[in-house]
Amino acid sequence: MQVRLLGPVELRDGERGAVPVGPRARAVLAALALEAGRPVSVERLVGAVWPGEPPATSTTQIHGCVSALRRALGPARGLLETRPPGYLLRLDVEAVDALGFAARVAQARRARRAGDDERAAALLREALGGWTGPALAGVPGLHAEAALLEEQRLLALEERIRADLARGAAAELVPELTRLCAGHPLRERFHAQLMVALARAGRRPEALEVYGRVRRVLVAELGLEPGAELRRTHLNVLTGPFDAETTLPHDPADFTGREAEVAQVAGALAQGTGLPIVAVSGRPGAGATALAVHAAHRMRARFPDGRLYADLHFTADPTEVLGRLLRMLGVHQPPEGRAERAELYRARTHGRRLLIVLNDAGGERQVLPLLPGGDGPAVLVTGRARLTALPGAVHVELDPLPAADALALLARIAGPARVAAEPEAAARIVDLCDRLPLAVRAAAARLAGKPHWRLADLERRLGDEDGRLAELAHGDLDVRPGLAATHARLSAPARRVFARLADGSFDREHAEEVEGLEELVDARLLEPVPGPSGHVGFRPPGLVRCFARELTLRPEVGNATEEWG
Repeated sequence: MQVRLLGPVELRDGERGAVPVGPRARAVLAALALEAGRPVSVERLVGAVWPGEPPATSTTQIHGCVSALRRALGPARGLLETRPPGYLLRLDVEAVDALGFAARVAQARRARRAGDDERAAALLREALGGWTGPALAGVPGLHAEAALLEEQRLLALEERIRADLARGAAAELVPELTRLCAGHPLRERFHAQLMVALARAGRRPEALEVYGRVRRVLVAELGLEPGAELRRTHLNVLTGPFDAETTLPHDPADFTGREAEVAQVAGALAQGTGLPIVAVSGRPGAGATALAVHAAHRMRARFPDGRLYADLHFTADPTEVLGRLLRMLGVHQPPEGRAERAELYRARTHGRRLLIVLNDAGGERQVLPLLPGGDGPAVLVTGRARLTALPGAVHVELDPLPAADALALLARIAGPARVAAEPEAAARIVDLCDRLPLAVRAAAARLAGKPHWRLADLERRLGDEDGRLAELAHGDLDVRPGLAATHARLSAPARRVFARLADGSFDREHAEEVEGLEELVDARLLEPVPGPSGHVGFRPPGLVRCFARELTLRPEVGNATEEWG
């Protein structure tokens, strides 16, 4: 059975095709399908059918609608279960087009973060291709849900166009963007993307005309000047040549603390001569990427020619990364060889005030071919290990957050009143998160999604080491992927040593492979612990120990990096 929500609401059977369903039953079907796998209360179903005042017999009529749906489902009637306080429709993601759409958009975002713009664009085209009209058409009681789906469609469309622009498709996007701007005259990103496409296609005067038109509309209808993105695009078109655009991820809205580290990064990058290089390192979850992105956003004025972002994913081929960077710089067909790409890259960046952000570097050999040429540019690189062989680099090492900053981050997301009401539980939660920003964010987001929980409830759950990592997974926030990725990159000797960490401590005297032990220290999976008489022991941080315990129970966890992105 299939339920279509991205257009007229429809129940379809693979053999029978469209299954006739009355209008009220369609509204009930839509409300259940949007929450497939979760119970929906009768009260919520009443609101879906009657957006205004429901009749006195509304509950009875909902039961009738459910009975009608079960008849329509035929042999699959068991998919619709009675589940207090209402009903549950048991369908997987691919059986509901709206859920499949969201899953493909999430896959596309992971592909884009990995630098695969071709795959991202293809996935987004596939996701958008499932729309057949306005979402939830014919169900006025789900107006808010329909509006949310429409916004998600427009965001996916913006992301698909961004991916197409990144892969060098500019001229062919102009007609589509022209239509989108006409249909959405107040949506600034479409206008900014049209300006980029026109400028890259050699039509700069028309790009400037787009800005003039949208500015007049915004001022006349809203009394507002264009936003920062549109103004920045206008300035880039004016000052041309239009051969670089900022490609940074969004600045984390809940970024908390790290003032000293951000200031150190900014100060080092702002030095006036040579090629400034800053290398940020830290444990998985310490927030090296978030800090780099946050610092790069703050340095817009220092780097007016662009701020480019490339994920290296530890093992990415520098030749492939050079191709991505060159496309960001307007070279639509980079040369094939690494030497030719590097030469063109240095020429394109020479003397320009560009910031190159290289995320998740695996080592100096991967980074060295990606260094730009001449005075003007700067490089900000992140990685697990300390990249001490980078020439002239300033090194910024991220420790766990101070307790006060970790608590402030928890309160910012979960709510200050809840944290203030249970200060001891809050302090224990951030300690169980090793005071790592990613783990604290995940815990806080879990609390935000469970307003009926006390902080003590989450504290108790996190106290179970065997289940702690599962509790620190909420949406895209998950501690495991960074640990799994780091573990997957270890050598065989280091993996054998890591397998003995579940008891919570380690000592060089007990190591069979000293080289593997040192590799774990470099990968931030072990911490040196000074002891008496100059003796140095080693201890895994709490979350690393939890991961090691999981590996003893589920060895496949260490190879599950693709599943987690």
